[in-house]
Amino acid sequence: MEKKLTPAMAQYYEMKAEYPEAILFFRMWDFYEMFDEDAHIAHRVLGINVTTRNKNAENPQPLAGIPYHAKDKYLPQLVNAGYKVAIAEQVSDPKAKWIVQREIVRVVTPATLNLEWESYNTKDVWNFIVSIVWKDDKYAISLLDPSSSKWEVWEIEWFEKLATILYKISPKEVILSKDLFWNEDLKNILSKKYSLNLFFYELKNNWAEILKQHFWVKNLAWFSLEDKPLACDAAWLVLDYLKWVQKTDLSYLERLSYNSFSDNLQLDESTIRSLDLLYNFSTNSSKLWTLFGVLDETKTSMWKRFLRDAIINPLQDIEKINIRLDIIEQFLDNPILLDKITTKLKQVADIDNILTRLALWRANPRDLLNLKNSLIVILEVFELIRQQGSNKLVRLLKLD
Repeated sequence: MEKKLTPAMAQYYEMKAEYPEAILFFRMWDFYEMFDEDAHIAHRVLGINVTTRNKNAENPQPLAGIPYHAKDKYLPQLVNAGYKVAIAEQVSDPKAKWIVQREIVRVVTPATLNLEWESYNTKDVWNFIVSIVWKDDKYAISLLDPSSSKWEVWEIEWFEKLATILYKISPKEVILSKDLFWNEDLKNILSKKYSLNLFFYELKNNWAEILKQHFWVKNLAWFSLEDKPLACDAAWLVLDYLKWVQKTDLSYLERLSYNSFSDNLQLDESTIRSLDLLYNFSTNSSKLWTLFGVLDETKTSMWKRFLRDAIINPLQDIEKINIRLDIIEQFLDNPILLDKITTKLKQVADIDNILTRLALWRANPRDLLNLKNSLIVILEVFELIRQQGSNKLVRLLKLD
């Protein structure tokens, strides 16, 4: 005889079927409860006890729970162990006589963990979700960092180039079109080198139209994508995946750039590794005996990410290089001003991350206070440069 489910457990299994690969945090009063295999995973990863929901039954149902206020403690442990976590909240009055309504409000993944709370922010790295599609011996790849709104897309004709890009960006998550299921070389890179759980997606037709609707434009010429259907597929794929896990409007993603590699010198994986640009295998460190470690005197999370990107994608446009060097020279010639600005920049929070949480209606009072203070400090920095910097520096920074 089929076991009869209570209304609450019927809700649970309906939600679990929607996101079967995720651990389900099912809110019941003051606890998030997990059942069946999820309970055993929680026990192994979090060290919490497994009990049973119906201990007198022939087959008692495993149960594990955490207090709802302890979510910020346990959530990152599960995500950092490689699991997605679907959060099901109570959306009706739990004191009402009828069944409490619940819905999954979002799915927390490795690339979106830092959208939950400021302390989850990894500060000096990107949190890239990457989508890859393939057709007619050509690849398209799109990367998106939800917390900074950095969103790019490329079309690539060589697998080696694709492998180099993946090495440079070290993705947190990868979504592949189903056509790539049989590509063992790609699956080996992603599963062995980056230890990623792969997610395969079914591509459909005319996703360029969906991108136009997202950006509220009549054509994609502004994004250099009008005649690049494969790139449009990749861009849509990563956007649709993010919508699927965040379950909210993503209109804050307003910019998408097509990368033609024209402005930057292209370094392959072996060059980056042998020159110890980002990581030194002798010291097992990104700081000791690396170019990044030598140069990193940055005071903000945003500039740490910029520096990392600038090292592995160096400029090759002479005019842009000279402008950057002129700015550096102006600051080195005025060490008093440089010291004042450096001191002030220590007070600047990760504005990119805060703005994203605001757009997702997930910001807290501390975020608002940090944003206010950071903007005040930036205005003070601009004023310092205007008052104590040279006329050339003011012009170079376009502060006149």
